[in-house]
Amino acid sequence: MPIALTASALAVLILSIAGIFLLCSNEKYSGLKKIHREKKVGSIISAAALIWAGVQGYELLGQDFPAISSVIPILVPALIVGVFFLMDYIFTRAMGGMMILLICELFFQGQVTDMSARFLFSIIGYIFAIAGMYMIGQPWRFRDILFKAAEDKTFGKKVAAGISVSMFAMYVPFILIYV
Repeated sequence: MPIALTASALAVLILSIAGIFLLCSNEKYSGLKKIHREKKVGSIISAAALIWAGVQGYELLGQDFPAISSVIPILVPALIVGVFFLMDYIFTRAMGGMMILLICELFFQGQVTDMSARFLFSIIGYIFAIAGMYMIGQPWRFRDILFKAAEDKTFGKKVAAGISVSMFAMYVPFILIYV
C-alpha cells in the first residue's frame, strides 16, 4: 500500500474516533454512546483487519513455513465468523486492531523516508498503538471515556481536541518531507 494511502487511512480512522468523542457530547447525537457495541460496522472493520492481517501473514510465512501458511486461508474466514457471533465490543476492538495495523504499516513504510523529526512521529505513533492495544484488550475503558464525554461536553471536546492535535503533530515529519 502506498505511504500516502496508509497515512490517509490512519488519519481518517483517528479523526473518526475524535469525531465520536466530539459528537457524543452533543444531545442530538446521543445515540453514539452505544457505538462501542456496534456490531455491523465493527464486523466490517474487523473483517477488513483480519483479511489484511491474513494476507500479510500468508506472505511472511509462505516461503519459510508452508505448513502454517496453508492454514491461514482457512483460519481467516473462520475467525471473521467467530468474531461476529462470539465477541462483544466488536466496534471498539476492530478500531483498535485496524489502528495497530495501520500504524505498523506506516512505521514500516516510514523507514525508507528521510524524516527530520522521526522521534515525534515515533512517539505519537507508539502512543496511538498502545491506545489501540487498550481498545482491543480492555474495550470498556473506551466505553467509560465515551460515557464521560457524553455526560460532560467540555471533556468530550478536550478528548477530541487532544486526539486531533496529536494526530496532526504525528504527521509533521511527513509534511516536512514533501515541503
